Amino acid sequence: MNGASRSEAVTILLENVFILILNYDLMKNLSLLVTALWIAGSLFTSCKYSPSTPGETHTTDSGFVFKKQFTANYDFYIVDTADNSGNNGDKIISTSRVSHAEIVVDTGLTYIGKSHVARVVTFDATLTPPNDTNYFCLETNGDLYRYNFGFNILNQFPFLVAAIGQKIDEGWVLVAKMNAASGTTFTAKSEDSIAISFLNVKVHLSSTGTMLNDTTIYIGSDTLLCRHARHHVITTVPKTDIGEEHADGYVDTYISPKLGAFPIDFYHATKLDGTITKSQAQGKFKIMTTHN
Repeated sequence: MNGASRSEAVTILLENVFILILNYDLMKNLSLLVTALWIAGSLFTSCKYSPSTPGETHTTDSGFVFKKQFTANYDFYIVDTADNSGNNGDKIISTSRVSHAEIVVDTGLTYIGKSHVARVVTFDATLTPPNDTNYFCLETNGDLYRYNFGFNILNQFPFLVAAIGQKIDEGWVLVAKMNAASGTTFTAKSEDSIAISFLNVKVHLSSTGTMLNDTTIYIGSDTLLCRHARHHVITTVPKTDIGEEHADGYVDTYISPKLGAFPIDFYHATKLDGTITKSQAQGKFKIMTTHN
């Protein structure tokens, strides 16, 4: 592989890895990898939200609990990237809407080293077969985890699994510290690396989080005071003979203790900024519309 083709391969690989990590929920339901690489955003339709009073903190027990058979319907929308002038970085594409249902089918499970685990299954409009299964764990200190969060999408692509030599399993990833005060920062997942043997490079992955001010979200007639966690996801290919690549993006997650669910996940448009390539990728917005 010559220098130019290897450059292109590394750039494409980094774009693939980073965008896939940030966009698991929506991309799992898309049929083409090319389409999947440029997905991540969504919109406010029957729902809306508003930030809480600036400076407000949250220090009390969240009261969050997963409820067996809780069912919620969600809409997903693509968020467009900024234009050449940097405008419309989070422009939501209303015509891109797709809908899915999520059901808490089990609680109190033991799974990969943790107890009190909830299993949440995602269905499309036909309710069969399930599109996806995710595992969550809320520990007694209020730390909320999701298993292999963001990384399991990579296992859907045989060429990448073959290049790495095994399926990717990053274990439990910290989503939010439910009992922490606003402003608290945390490591969601310590830095890890994926070796791509045929390119002789490693892709480094890490994620940090911050608990922000509580946010009020309206779902139908419900008024929900939600915890708000923001994740900063960083992906890099260290400097090599072909240069260095760096990509980062932000994910906002809103968590309702009242429902024991996630009314909003907002994956902002992401940026690839490196020696070889400077580009942006679309985002997604996932928003709850109804629940039982």
